[in-house]
Amino acid sequence: MTLEIDTQKICDQLEGTDRRQKTKALEELRELLENTAVSTEEMAASFDELYLHLLKSYDDRFESVRGQAVQTVNAFLKRLPPMDFHLLNVVSTLAERMGKAETVEPSEEIRLIYIGQLHLMICQYAKMGNVGVFRECYPQVTKILIKSIKDDYPLVQREGCATFVDLAKVADTQELRPFTESLAVALYGMLNHKHAPARISAVEAIGRLSLHMDASGDGMRRLFNEVSPLLMDTMPLVRREVGQMGILMLLELLDRYSFFERILPLVLCCLKDDSPEVLSHIYPQWLKCGELYYEENEAELSKQEISDLPVENYPENVKRPTIGCRGLVQRSLRLLTLITRETSDWKDNVRLHALKLLYQFVLHAESAMTAKFFEIYGDLAHVCIDPVAEVAAEAAKVSDLLGRLLMYDAWIDHGFDGLERNARESYMRCFYYMFTSALGGTYEQLNKIAKLLRSTDYSHTLKPGFQEYILKLLDTVLDKSLKINAGQEELQELYESVYVSGIKVNALQHSLSEDVSQGKLLIERIAKLEQISVGKLHERWFHLALLDVENLDASLEDTAEPVMLLDGLINICHLRAPYMADLIKKVLLVFEHCCDSAHVKVFSSLSMASLIWSETMGIEREQSTQVLAEFVTQIVEPYLTWKAGSSAEAMRSLAMATLCALAQGAESEAVEVLPSLAKHMPSLLEDRNVTTRHYAIKAVVYFRGMSVEDLKPLAYATMQRMDDPSAGIRSLAALAVGKLKPKFKEDSEEESQHEKEVWESFVKRAMDLLLLYHESPEKDIKAAVERTLKELAQSHPEAWEERYKRALAMVQKKDKLSELYEKLTIKDEANEVTES
Repeated sequence: MTLEIDTQKICDQLEGTDRRQKTKALEELRELLENTAVSTEEMAASFDELYLHLLKSYDDRFESVRGQAVQTVNAFLKRLPPMDFHLLNVVSTLAERMGKAETVEPSEEIRLIYIGQLHLMICQYAKMGNVGVFRECYPQVTKILIKSIKDDYPLVQREGCATFVDLAKVADTQELRPFTESLAVALYGMLNHKHAPARISAVEAIGRLSLHMDASGDGMRRLFNEVSPLLMDTMPLVRREVGQMGILMLLELLDRYSFFERILPLVLCCLKDDSPEVLSHIYPQWLKCGELYYEENEAELSKQEISDLPVENYPENVKRPTIGCRGLVQRSLRLLTLITRETSDWKDNVRLHALKLLYQFVLHAESAMTAKFFEIYGDLAHVCIDPVAEVAAEAAKVSDLLGRLLMYDAWIDHGFDGLERNARESYMRCFYYMFTSALGGTYEQLNKIAKLLRSTDYSHTLKPGFQEYILKLLDTVLDKSLKINAGQEELQELYESVYVSGIKVNALQHSLSEDVSQGKLLIERIAKLEQISVGKLHERWFHLALLDVENLDASLEDTAEPVMLLDGLINICHLRAPYMADLIKKVLLVFEHCCDSAHVKVFSSLSMASLIWSETMGIEREQSTQVLAEFVTQIVEPYLTWKAGSSAEAMRSLAMATLCALAQGAESEAVEVLPSLAKHMPSLLEDRNVTTRHYAIKAVVYFRGMSVEDLKPLAYATMQRMDDPSAGIRSLAALAVGKLKPKFKEDSEEESQHEKEVWESFVKRAMDLLLLYHESPEKDIKAAVERTLKELAQSHPEAWEERYKRALAMVQKKDKLSELYEKLTIKDEANEVTES
């Protein structure tokens, strides 16, 4: 078919003013070009006659005409061979419409068509291998691209980026380089675009641009600084494009060896990305980068490959990078400084990003970065206690990996040095993660750690997080002790230090109301290794921990570390014979020098520990009695006498509580020790502090084996407590009266009879009072009275008959009393029948 184009008619129509006529003419011409086969010569001849009118229509006042004009020219360009003449004319026209500082073309859609036409020409000319014709119009093309990249319409921006990408793929670097800086500045402005596709297009364009930039200037440095923040973009595809840019530079950038330290982060970050689509896209290409590097450095890397085996404790479920990929990273160790600097950034996401990058760096660098450990130790330690849990967890992963991959003998001394110089939780955590994951650990090193943790800088800390990791590290020491060659004496010395460190930390945890289960498990584990009970372990080494409780000769509050340590040790290990003398000395120091709150705290713990005296003392009764007597004489008795003041009142109450606890916890020993304290009881039973009276009335029943003369003041003081303001004490007093039993003299019958008469007198007095209280409306005291009257009626039947008859004549409710009498009598008879 022959192409029949009436060029004159079309020209006349385009010169007219009728919009519909011009639009129709252009549409018909475009359709004719697209649907008719024609020779190149005929096509070129028609275009030569029409191009001036077509290009002039780019400036038509009607938008539809301008749009059809561009589309028609596109139809010509798609079928014409590349010619400088056509290219220059079209580009010049586009530059007039889109290459100026001001926006000439008001329509966003038309601007999109304009930049699309430039893109078309670049693609067409590239196909024909004739892109060199662009060299004369690069200034105009650059202006068009910059204007499109800065356009307000996102589609125009993205098309501008795509156009440049295709141009950069085929352009000569020397010809394009003069324009790269201005293009780069325009593209940087798109990196913060609110639309993710726009950011992706910009990164792709910048990646291509980097291949043509001057590596000797500041342009490349700025390029990395501008793009790097997008590694933390919220959209995975943006992060992936940044990684793709790094891959492109590693494969094609001529001067890439000079920029490995800046390029590698772009790729390594994607290898630790949370999104699978990022990792799956970048990882295969990263392997290609490694292959290329291996090919370029085969002579060196092939030798290394011969003995290139992974460490024994290589992290599970982690694939080891290829030797080429590792070689890429290992030649860029200076990158560490840049990474660790970011771990102290004030932004949470920046710190997290830096740690993920550091993980990949360590994974690839392996033992090659051992010498650099001292440079990152401090920064990594600091971020191990980051307030953001996710950041701290990532720091722990990095530390764990360092312990596995670095050469143990080369870093361990520096690790110790860090702990010795910086007794902080941060260094402790970092060292713990590394040391636990490492395979090494000699006896000397384990002993050194245990002794270091035993020092006051560590084991006396009041920070719960610090305490937790001290115990964890001690547990690791025990783990590693099972794998070393050491004698029994050496191991015992090691376990001794671990015990002292652990028990002190555990004691402080108790005083701080923290969970003490971790410390208890550690102590139980030491006991198992030593093949003894926990109690015996305390008896063996507790005194060593007690020696470290220092500076008690000062006015310390209950929250002071020495007081809290002593208090915790008492609560954790209780009272045991081997260290009682040392413990009493420490307690006396507290009572002599420390503040009232410290006295109360320690005394309260002693009281609680006294409840299980017979369980923890672990010695013969006679020896236990001696220890108890010493403890009561030095610790308890001085505070049983009345002294003025609220502090003295509190201590008196605690002393009475301790005495009561001892009477219950060491019942058999207390029988011999308590009588010597009877002289204090009457005043204690009348103390104005209800707590003191409460403990005193509870302790009264344990005063046994005393003569009538010694017991009499105590008995009458007890009986008076049935008038106490406190209902609870009245009930206890009613019960206690029936349990008081003297020991009568057997030497002389006359004296024995006299004592029995004296005690009978007390019993009658007590019965009178009990019968009086039986009329009380209080159920508790009434029940206590009945219980005590039953005991007294059985032990003193004649006195009971006498006091009953006396009371029957005096009371108003005789029926109630008779009922009580019958009740007690019936029970007594029933008991007699049962016994017989």
